[in-house]
Amino acid sequence: MSHDQRRHPRVPMEITVELHCDDEPPRRVQTIDLSGGGVMLLIPEGSVPAEGAEVKVRVCGQLGDGEAPPLVNARVVRRLPEGVAVEFLP
Repeated sequence: MSHDQRRHPRVPMEITVELHCDDEPPRRVQTIDLSGGGVMLLIPEGSVPAEGAEVKVRVCGQLGDGEAPPLVNARVVRRLPEGVAVEFLP
């Protein structure tokens, strides 16, 4: 039985997003899971943002009405061997 105390349950979701870090061009990475509070990003190569770093994330493609998805502010809260976990900022 799990004793997970998360405010937002995680949902496995693999989609491509743009990761925007300071002083680097945006790059495409995959999500592993998503919640109402953040997302886990798979970063197979290249530099990994430091814990505490502020980044921006945007879903690749267009929304259902043809609009571009918003660029969402986030902060790296955890670094893992496969990537980073970010929390969404207001």
